[in-house]
Amino acid sequence: MGQARLAERAGERAAAETAYAAAGAGGVTAAYVHLVQLRWAGGDEAGAERAAAQAGERRDAEGWCVLARLRRERGDTEGAAQAWGRAVAAGSVTAQAQLARLCEENGDRAGAERAARKAAWQGDAEAWVALARLRAEAGDPVAADLAAGAAAAAGDTDACAMLARLREAAGDRAGAERAADTAAENGDPEAWAALSRIRERAGDRLGSEAAVAQAREAGATGAWTALGRVREQGGDLEGAERAYLTAIALGDVDAWGALAQLMEEKGDVRRAAELYGTAVDAGDTEAWEGLLRTRG
Repeated sequence: MGQARLAERAGERAAAETAYAAAGAGGVTAAYVHLVQLRWAGGDEAGAERAAAQAGERRDAEGWCVLARLRRERGDTEGAAQAWGRAVAAGSVTAQAQLARLCEENGDRAGAERAARKAAWQGDAEAWVALARLRAEAGDPVAADLAAGAAAAAGDTDACAMLARLREAAGDRAGAERAADTAAENGDPEAWAALSRIRERAGDRLGSEAAVAQAREAGATGAWTALGRVREQGGDLEGAERAYLTAIALGDVDAWGALAQLMEEKGDVRRAAELYGTAVDAGDTEAWEGLLRTRG
């Protein structure tokens, strides 16, 4: 394809097209993909589609994938879906997952689930995650849990965190902890924070604080602040204050604003104003509103 590339760089589109077409006919299917892009850039969408079809006939789905992305960028979701469908027919698992995403964006949940399920069964771990999310949103926690579990088993590290959230929402604390533990072991620093939240809501304060300490070590700098918010939501204002103060001591600037809000809710306006001022000085622009309110 060297001659075709040289012609394309020189701006000789007709010569480049001829060379790419010849290379494709000679068995270099990647040439058809270049031809798709070249014809599209020249405004020849019909010609781009013919090139994608020629690649597809040789079981190379990339031409259809490229055409689908180009159509989607233009806002032609129907044309993109048609191209993703042709890519699927040519053997692309990735295209199946993309088709699921496009269907979901267009509000076609049934089509999204069908495509995600097919991609998942063909070995796409991300499709299992998508399927888990769709089933959870549809109010089917059992199927969502199964799909997230399959994604985790397929090696998708994000799936363990999702599985933890699903099980926590379903009241399965032990299962949520196991999933969060696995996510943490897979290197997800936020999983420790999730584990802390799960334990805190279950009344295991020592276990919760131990998980927060692990979260900090793993790089989740806002873990103590997050724990403070969980305690505040649960009505434990003293525990929340201690968590915020610990976060401040460890350098989490977001904790200043959180503590200021807590003091304001407790009626200590003077201290809240001081804390809002410190939060503003630390770069928290959202604290300005609280500062003006408490100093007004």
